[in-house]
Amino acid sequence: MSIFGKSKREQELEMENFRLRRRVKDLVERSDDKDSFFCEMISDGLRHGSSLAAKHMSDRKKYLNENKK
Repeated sequence: MSIFGKSKREQELEMENFRLRRRVKDLVERSDDKDSFFCEMISDGLRHGSSLAAKHMSDRKKYLNENKK
């Protein structure tokens, strides 16, 4: 940092960090929405006796259990 404030490079990096943090936040929100719709689809499929929905539920359960460790 110079006596006149931040250098142009530091300002560019801060703006890039801000943009990337905002993008990550957006992706997390989209992922949560997708997971919500997917779980709703699985639930509806199970109510109607879908074997594919049962497979997806099983796969999701395995995935969640593996990521707990």
